[in-house]
Amino acid sequence: MKPLLPLALACLLFIPLAQAEERTADQLVASKRQADMTYRQLMETMGASLAMIQEGIVRENAELTKTAADLILKHPAPKQKPWTIMADADQAAFKQSLLSYDEVLDREARRITEAAAAGDWLKASQSAYALTNACITCHVLWKNKVVTAAD
Repeated sequence: MKPLLPLALACLLFIPLAQAEERTADQLVASKRQADMTYRQLMETMGASLAMIQEGIVRENAELTKTAADLILKHPAPKQKPWTIMADADQAAFKQSLLSYDEVLDREARRITEAAAAGDWLKASQSAYALTNACITCHVLWKNKVVTAAD
């Protein structure tokens, strides 16, 4: 039963497929500022941003929380296409995951910012929990499928 939990969480977090198909992974990457960083470095930055969000919520510091959430909302694209770390057979599914999780990350980062600005720390915490679950679920689904160094 435990191996199905990540898959079930992923299904709950994915946006409807029809909505994700309106935008391609190439368009998503093209819409971001390209940074001179690898995909691994980008993920490390996202993880540090999540830790900052959590610290901002614990300290009830709206500025820290907003700054960290903005790092997620406005994250750049890595220097290589993210899906190139996967085998050819997995790239289409990974692209779909990128699209789906980008929507979740953006939605929850916005909710965190709004809740923190309103001083609603419980709501900010709930969105941080959803954001954390999205990060962990995606990581669990894909970490063992990486075929090329992400840095």
